[in-house]
Amino acid sequence: MSGTGVRRVGELTARHPLATDAVFTLGVMVLGLPSVVGPHPAQVGASPWLLRLLQIGLTAPLLWRRRRPLTVCYAIAAVTVVQWLLPGGWLQGDIALLIAVYGVAVRTARSRLLPVVAVYEATAVLVAVRWQPADWPAALVLLTVAGGATVALGVAVRFRRAYLAALWDRAERMEVERDQRARLSAAAERARIAREMHDIITHNLSVMIGLADGARYSLRSTPERAEQAMEGVSDTGRQALGELRRLLHVLGEEEPTPGLGPQPGLAELDGLLDRVRGAGLPVELLTSGDQSNPPNLTDLPAGLQLAVYRIAQEALTNTLKHGGRDATARVRLCSLPDAVEVEIVDTGRGERHRGSEGRGIAGMTERASAYGGTVEAGPHAAGGWRVRARLSIQPAGHGGAPARSWE
Repeated sequence: MSGTGVRRVGELTARHPLATDAVFTLGVMVLGLPSVVGPHPAQVGASPWLLRLLQIGLTAPLLWRRRRPLTVCYAIAAVTVVQWLLPGGWLQGDIALLIAVYGVAVRTARSRLLPVVAVYEATAVLVAVRWQPADWPAALVLLTVAGGATVALGVAVRFRRAYLAALWDRAERMEVERDQRARLSAAAERARIAREMHDIITHNLSVMIGLADGARYSLRSTPERAEQAMEGVSDTGRQALGELRRLLHVLGEEEPTPGLGPQPGLAELDGLLDRVRGAGLPVELLTSGDQSNPPNLTDLPAGLQLAVYRIAQEALTNTLKHGGRDATARVRLCSLPDAVEVEIVDTGRGERHRGSEGRGIAGMTERASAYGGTVEAGPHAAGGWRVRARLSIQPAGHGGAPARSWE
């Protein structure tokens, strides 16, 4: 029988265990009919009805061999002893005792198998003496070998089933873990995309609103400045649309497309500040670093540059939204041997609720924590608002130095 056929038989047996056992028991009874229909010469003088009752007593308990293997084995052993003590001798149904011993070996622990082996061996001694009185030791060896082989086969099958069950359990657990990893990866990707879209949309819309307000104020007095402001609105909108298209294109691809534009880094920071200045917020950029580590910030890892860029972008966006018309801002970048510091300070209104709504501060904190850093945002001592972040050169969990506290 092929492997597929064996598997189908196993599935059918598992779905209908009682029907399977009934068919099996009936088959053993049918195989034992010759010894009760046409008596063996050793059964001369035995009552046919007694032989038939003994045949039923030997085979009928097999119907419950799955649910009560020990009870079935002891019951068949008792009937076997009675059979060999009474006149009549050998019956073909005696094979049921080996089947019962096999069932115990397959379905019970080894600690319960020893008493069953002892009962079988005691029964085998009686059978050998009654079956071959002149040469009972040879008969006993034959019965003992048959019983030992049955027990060994049952134990081997039980171990194989346990091994296969362990493999199935391991496969199921690995499948669950794979699905969990996929869900976690999808959640992390959704969070990353949400941060990117938040940064792109809020910043560019804030710049566009500032430019539009400036154009409206200067439309009648200085039309040329209004025209420049509207050109800035158009350029900013195109840039935002291009970034959103790249981001949405990534969502539709299973693998990154080589033709996509790179994420912004510190080299694009000047362009960001120009757009903010165009929206009406004067902003200054300062860089510094250790003498042993010149501030060559564009050589930093791309992911770290993106995190610093987005933190500065979010902080300046909050200034555009909440700082007021007369606000100014200063961005300071400091390169250290093991970390990068970025500080954005403005002179606008220092309300404590600024940036508390939405994902602004939370997004900056998540970006910094990915590089073992922290973000502090709050009113500045000299007035206005301050955002300070420190990011390790190595991402969190990659051996990078932990972020030190401020001050």
